[in-house]
Amino acid sequence: MAELIRSVYDEAPISYGRFCLYDGSGYGWDVMQETEHGALLAEPDGISLGQVELVSQAGARLAAVRMEAWEAEPEDGPGEPWVEAGRVLYLSPGGIVAVSGMGHSPTGQKLLLGPPCFAYWLSAYTGSVRSEPTSWDPSQVEAVEESWLLRFWPAAEASGPALRSEESSGYAVRMREILSLDPGSAAPQSGAWPALRSHPRPETATAVMHFNPPSPGRAMVRHYPKADIAPGAERGRITVSSVDSDDDPRLVDETLGDLLYDMLGNLPQNMWSWSRSMLEDYATRLRVDRRIGRELNPDTAPTLVLEASSVRTAFFGVEPGFSGRAWVWGADENTHTDVLSVGREVVARDRIRQNTLFTGIVTVLRKENDFVEVRAATQAEAARVIEVERLRG
Repeated sequence: MAELIRSVYDEAPISYGRFCLYDGSGYGWDVMQETEHGALLAEPDGISLGQVELVSQAGARLAAVRMEAWEAEPEDGPGEPWVEAGRVLYLSPGGIVAVSGMGHSPTGQKLLLGPPCFAYWLSAYTGSVRSEPTSWDPSQVEAVEESWLLRFWPAAEASGPALRSEESSGYAVRMREILSLDPGSAAPQSGAWPALRSHPRPETATAVMHFNPPSPGRAMVRHYPKADIAPGAERGRITVSSVDSDDDPRLVDETLGDLLYDMLGNLPQNMWSWSRSMLEDYATRLRVDRRIGRELNPDTAPTLVLEASSVRTAFFGVEPGFSGRAWVWGADENTHTDVLSVGREVVARDRIRQNTLFTGIVTVLRKENDFVEVRAATQAEAARVIEVERLRG
């Protein structure tokens, strides 16, 4: 029976009758979608690479979006009030997705689908619509918010064509070379990929910034008591001022709180002059990225913090979910054997300083301030790196 791995709730303003689902890797924004598959804009054969535009069904101003990652195709539909609006094969370069309005900044909320360079089926459903009287005529009503449900599940690994590409710019484009899949096609085994397994201790969904602040000087943050809360259910709200003194030395500590104790690397430059709204946005992104990092490590394997420049991945860059080879200097040959255990090699020995340079294949869990946290790659994750090394010598 198919299992729901994880879910998040987010909101996106609807502009020009659309809002957008995009890949966390940043690849796919330049891909032109040509035909409409239900309410989803995709290529003629129903494939979307790194981006999907969704067409509003009610002409509302805001989309309330629930995104779900499943380990396999759900046996049953979501039930009332959901109606299927379209289905496409979504090629994800990074394995992480988010939604935003056209021309609007995203809230910072993200959903981990699974491994990067995978093909996922995406089924979209529309639900209830909330209406309010119009400002110009109270006797008339207009759609204010419409509900969406986006369900993803793995269809196939799409890394083969990308791995054979010599140019980094060709990775995403080569993903299109996978064969078109029919519903019900055999999907990769979830057990081989930590990103396709649920965390034994699922966390509460991270709060996200609301798009329509009640006044020009205020911002709204929504907090959700449960990770699987349905759109439209009761939600607590707090408001915070977005106008603060730039020279308040307590502002960073008050806004980031205990996030400061788990920071990778140094704080961003000029952070002490940021306004509260900028710090709130940064804190939201930190919380989301750390949640995804824990989801990428469901077995709580040992981790190691390295400079991002010490890791080279097989695909687009050093980003969460990507696997690659790390190089680390250690005092003896047993240094970091718990993390640099896969494909471990001794590269060089510095006899004067009595240091040894090790290398091993790792998976990136999170990235902050030019530093990364990594764990040992699984066999399936490491196979991609080994294939690149074999192909490129």
